[in-house]
Amino acid sequence: MTYRSLLPPNASQQARALEGAMRHVGDVLFDVRDVKNPDACPAALLPWLAWEFGVTWWDDAWTAQQKRDVIKSAAAVNKKRGTPGAVKQALASVDRLIDVIEWFRDTPQGEPYTFRAVVHGNSVSTDELQKIFSHISDAKNARSFLRDIRVTPEKVYGKCYIGGGMVTRQSVTIKAKRRDE
Repeated sequence: MTYRSLLPPNASQQARALEGAMRHVGDVLFDVRDVKNPDACPAALLPWLAWEFGVTWWDDAWTAQQKRDVIKSAAAVNKKRGTPGAVKQALASVDRLIDVIEWFRDTPQGEPYTFRAVVHGNSVSTDELQKIFSHISDAKNARSFLRDIRVTPEKVYGKCYIGGGMVTRQSVTIKAKRRDE
């Protein structure tokens, strides 16, 4: 099929170049209306949709569903940015149970405008800790200071057998006295 130009014969060189560049716009293989919907958007276009929705943290290693969830929650995170709720919501993409404890809820009470994060899990890699720190820094308010990130191991239930033994060495000298003395 040949392409017929819609431009008049006296069209400028720039107009003809633009027409040539736009020639394949109609060949798009998906419905353009779905591009703005995170659930229906093609996976290849999710990074651009995330940029448009204001997602501030993106990882190409995430699954398509994680990327869609982050895009869907971006509006709520941006609306609550600077609050503890935004920090918790931003940490949801890390797939770990993380508690955020503010200074006035800490025991003993911490310094004003500080908070700490408690990560529950047996092993946390340095990459995960870096992601957690980045998510927190991105969603927290400018006034608050992240005091520390603590990793607490999960509780393990079951039987525990403990045994012990002791070996000692002692020298004893016994001297007998005669009875006739």
